[in-house]
Amino acid sequence: MTDEKNRRMWNRRRKRIEGTTKYVRVSMSEVERAQLHKLEVETGLSPSALLMEGVFGNADPRSVQLRREQLIELVALRRYMATIANNVNQVARHFNSTGEIGREATETLREARTFGQRVLAKIEDLTP
Repeated sequence: MTDEKNRRMWNRRRKRIEGTTKYVRVSMSEVERAQLHKLEVETGLSPSALLMEGVFGNADPRSVQLRREQLIELVALRRYMATIANNVNQVARHFNSTGEIGREATETLREARTFGQRVLAKIEDLTP
């Protein structure tokens, strides 16, 4: 969309608002503000319009469900990562105290590598 079309879209939205409007104050870091400014320049939308679009813009139930499923999967990946990290820690502790690496250690490290590849694939899936 061009800047002109973006502005018109949000002007029409403003005309459809029923009742009084309320101002909301948002705190953000300097880095987040820089990212928001970059989006303003790229899209031609105001900060308010961008934030409203981010919150309410894609209320399609399928998109919401997809994001929910992705979040559940990411939480499961995080939990699995914590388990693997704990196992790797135990392997390192055993190696440091005995100087030997057993079969379980090799399997744990192989599992960690496989998991890393799985996480990278998931990140690529989520990248727009």
